[in-house]
Amino acid sequence: MSFKIMDNFKIIVVAFALLLTGGVNAAFAADEKPVHWLKRCVTNENSIRTCLVTEAIILENPQQKVRIQLASIRIQSISNSKRLSMFIQVPNRILLQSGLRFQVDQGKTRVAPFSICYEQACESEIDLSTDFVNQLKKGNEVTLYFLQYDGKPVTIKVPLAGFTAGFNSKGLELTPEQAGLVPVAAADAPTKDETKKDEVKKDDAPKLLPE
Repeated sequence: MSFKIMDNFKIIVVAFALLLTGGVNAAFAADEKPVHWLKRCVTNENSIRTCLVTEAIILENPQQKVRIQLASIRIQSISNSKRLSMFIQVPNRILLQSGLRFQVDQGKTRVAPFSICYEQACESEIDLSTDFVNQLKKGNEVTLYFLQYDGKPVTIKVPLAGFTAGFNSKGLELTPEQAGLVPVAAADAPTKDETKKDEVKKDDAPKLLPE
């Protein structure tokens, strides 16, 4: 069976996936145009560049301006490694023991264990081969299969339109702050001058005379 759609929600496909956790994102502009398989990259202080090519299946309620992630796929590459990793997220409250099955078009069905569950999603991590990446480039869709907590099978299809262009692109460069890798600069922290002023104020405060 396909995933049951909640009332007043519709399915959309966008190049959005939370990097570390899955779930709700309500901060979308009403006129936002979907971009598929967008590549985002960030370079750390050691000049190591990490890129993520992402696509997500989203349930949207236009009236309440709420979007809920149903499933997402992201491909990760790191400049100092030849390894490619694929992370697939599906909703939680599922049977973990049976794992996640996935296939490109009518190709071979693969099975991967779930590696971690977040508050609103469970995730599977898969090492990618060059052959499988080529399958993704030539394919039309990735079909995900898993079991709900009550044992009912769920099928979610993720279109591959735009994957090749996104995967081969240079990528949109983000700052570490934009990527959420660095905490917001301590703008609220007192400066040295402010600290000195506070110290002066403390010194100027009236003191009790010894009896």
